[in-house]
Amino acid sequence: MAIFHYKAYTERGAVTVGTIVAEGLDAAVDALYGSGLTPFETYGVADRTAERSGQPSAPAREAETSVWKRELVQSNRFSLKELMAFTVELASLTNSGLTLDTAFRIIAGPGAAPKTARLANGLLKDVLAGLQLSEAMAQRPDVFPSDYRAILAAGEAGGVTGQVLKQIAELLARRLEIRNKIASALVYPMILILMSLVSVVVIVFVLIPSISPIFVDAGLPLPGILHFFEEVQDNWLMVLLGVALCGAAVFLLWGKAKQNPEVMLGADRLKCSAPVIGGLIRSREAGGFARALGTLLVARVPLMSAMQTARALVTNRHLNALYEGAIKRVPEGTPLHRAFEGDGLLPPASLRLVAVGEESGQLGPMLIQVASVIEADLQRRIERMVGLLTPALTLIIGGSIGGLIMHVMSAVLSINNLAFQ
Repeated sequence: MAIFHYKAYTERGAVTVGTIVAEGLDAAVDALYGSGLTPFETYGVADRTAERSGQPSAPAREAETSVWKRELVQSNRFSLKELMAFTVELASLTNSGLTLDTAFRIIAGPGAAPKTARLANGLLKDVLAGLQLSEAMAQRPDVFPSDYRAILAAGEAGGVTGQVLKQIAELLARRLEIRNKIASALVYPMILILMSLVSVVVIVFVLIPSISPIFVDAGLPLPGILHFFEEVQDNWLMVLLGVALCGAAVFLLWGKAKQNPEVMLGADRLKCSAPVIGGLIRSREAGGFARALGTLLVARVPLMSAMQTARALVTNRHLNALYEGAIKRVPEGTPLHRAFEGDGLLPPASLRLVAVGEESGQLGPMLIQVASVIEADLQRRIERMVGLLTPALTLIIGGSIGGLIMHVMSAVLSINNLAFQ
């Protein structure tokens, strides 16, 4: 057993200091959490004594090693699944009547994943320092995306943080479902691409070196595309350097283009006018706008403030400008469903539902229903495209590899002709 000094937050947010006897540092921290405290500094008596003498003790060396391990091996980044689980737990605790600081203490309690505990403790520290939850999350943009923070900030302004967190959790769950379906559908195409690359590598670096000496001795070049592959093999370093230079040039040009708003606006306009991709982008932005606006209206956020917050989540610059123009027509007395007519921002069927919601006074729930319809249609279109991708890739890759193999077989069979010359 050892004696540990600690500094911790009480349930009311006050700082308290003291000592605790435990078998180790982890046991001491768990005991402090169990007593309702949130420790932010815990150390053993032997550690401070060793610091004064200039010689690090064994626990200090172990703590130092754990710090290096945490910084170099462990990551504070959250996947979409982990962020959804964190949001679901936070929403459940806040909706059950617990305060934010109590909820964070429970989330960071015994049994929590290390990075979840670090995130909860960091948010707890910022909240106790006087920041709003959305402001504390804004200091961690690598964990919480912009739409997450914007919706939460609007919910805090309306005093319905728990309800908004629940809506955000449902939004993240839908995103995770769509992402998992797309990833599952892309497994077979990725295997096809990988196997085709392996086939090309075998042909270029195994078959061609085996048969090229025969043609060289006969004073003849390799037939067809095999000659091109032979040149690539002989000058692979120059080819690799050329590809790297082209990649660097594209990267620099893209960096300059991102700094030019007019260029990015034109690129976004071009994306929206593309035959297939344009429709997907419009549907994605429409679904996100409708869901954010409906969520904020259900949370009793004023209409204009809710529309401005939802518009800020539209990432396509061209569509964002169109949404801004439609929103400006609402204060002039134009109904919401008419303000969005003509620009193709929302599907016609969705506009009819919005009109029904305005007439019945249920605009918020109706917009959430509209978002669900748009997102379901978008998901079906994506699944259909991914489903068509597999046979299309099979035909393209099969035809390419088949043609390459035919060239190889033709070269092998022509060796007999060379033998009689």
